[in-house]
Amino acid sequence: MKRVISIFAVLSIIVVLFLSACQKNPVEPPFNIRNLTWTIDTLSHPDNWQTLIRDIWGSSANDVYAVGFANTTHGILWHYNGKKWTDIKISITQGGPISGVINFFDVFGFGKNDVWICGDRGVDNPDPPPDFYHKKLLIHFDGINWEDFATPDGYELYSIWGNSPNNVWFCGATGTIFHFDGTALKSDTVPLKIPPYDISNPWIFLSITGNESETDMLLWGNKGSDSYYYLFNNRNNKWVIADSTFFSSSRKLWMSPSGTLYSIGETTFKRHGNTWSKILDWHTLEAFELTGTDDDNLFAVGIGKPPGDLGAVMHYNGSDWFS
Repeated sequence: MKRVISIFAVLSIIVVLFLSACQKNPVEPPFNIRNLTWTIDTLSHPDNWQTLIRDIWGSSANDVYAVGFANTTHGILWHYNGKKWTDIKISITQGGPISGVINFFDVFGFGKNDVWICGDRGVDNPDPPPDFYHKKLLIHFDGINWEDFATPDGYELYSIWGNSPNNVWFCGATGTIFHFDGTALKSDTVPLKIPPYDISNPWIFLSITGNESETDMLLWGNKGSDSYYYLFNNRNNKWVIADSTFFSSSRKLWMSPSGTLYSIGETTFKRHGNTWSKILDWHTLEAFELTGTDDDNLFAVGIGKPPGDLGAVMHYNGSDWFS
């Protein structure tokens, strides 16, 4: 399992490094994109047997952040300057500013002086069970300092998205939603009754995405032996249920520059109006990430099948997928 995650992380880094400068202004590559030369970067922490890269974001090919988890240092952060990766000493255990047992899930920003990281911080429960809670962790970088947004309270955060520095959204476990308007961080809710925290029956906002005019969020939950997924859309500053369906092991949403919405996971779907069509399933690729410059130039990374269940990259050119 460690090898699979490591390969996936490396492939994610390569793909996003290549496409990071193209997200805002998609262009047609002037070369055969399927004949690229791939290289490998390896990130590791001393004295850690497990290092997981969960997300990567960059303002340019010379300004890239990778976040994740290591078994001893916990929340980990790297920065790439176009030549090499540097371990950012973010945790107090490393001499950094962020205290507690921390863990990072997502990184997103609007430039080298405006970067957000979300995750969780372990907090002891004075009235167990459970013995501890995973509370929200939200960190902002202004180009000089990393600031811990300690309030308002909430559970762990999994996803960040915004279309401007004055309109940033964060979502996570047990119905936790926050909005940052450029000045203050405020809690928000959706029109669906979310039950109290129950480790056996979780409701989790897995992912949030959008474009200049639309914001979508994916909610996942269990009821007995069944899994339920709800798609919410933010319209006129209110969340409304846009769809409810079942996707096998959906992990996150991604919206292409043209505004097409994708659901990524064991099976990956593309949304056409109010209907979904399957574009990849686990027989071909169990996807962890999807990105691209347009709907006819997509990269999917994850676990390739068959054979071997190893990390893989696939490219879609508008007519077929190529591994």
